[in-house]
Amino acid sequence: MDKMEPEKTDTSPDELKRSLMDRYRETLIGRLTPRDLEEFQSYIRDQYDPAKGWDTRYRLKFEEKLRHYFHEEIMRREISSIETVLLLLTPEDLAA
Repeated sequence: MDKMEPEKTDTSPDELKRSLMDRYRETLIGRLTPRDLEEFQSYIRDQYDPAKGWDTRYRLKFEEKLRHYFHEEIMRREISSIETVLLLLTPEDLAA
C-alpha cells in the first residue's frame, strides 16, 4: 500500500501577506493612513521589552485603536491574523 503524503501547507511570507491583504483590504487596509500603520506597528513592537518584560499598556492602546476598525467579536476571533497583516504591511502597500 502506498502511504499518502501529507499536503504541504508551507506558504511564503509574500503569499501570506497577499492573502491577508486580500482578506482585510476593505475593512482595514483601505482605511489606514501611513501614520495609523506606524502607530499600530509601534504598539505591537513595544508590547514586549526584553529588559522589562511585557507592558500591557501598549496592548490596551493597540486594542483601543483597533476597535475603530473592527467589532469586539471579530477582534477576538481574528486578532492574530490582524496583527500579522499589520506587521507585514509597509506604507507603500496602503497606496496599492
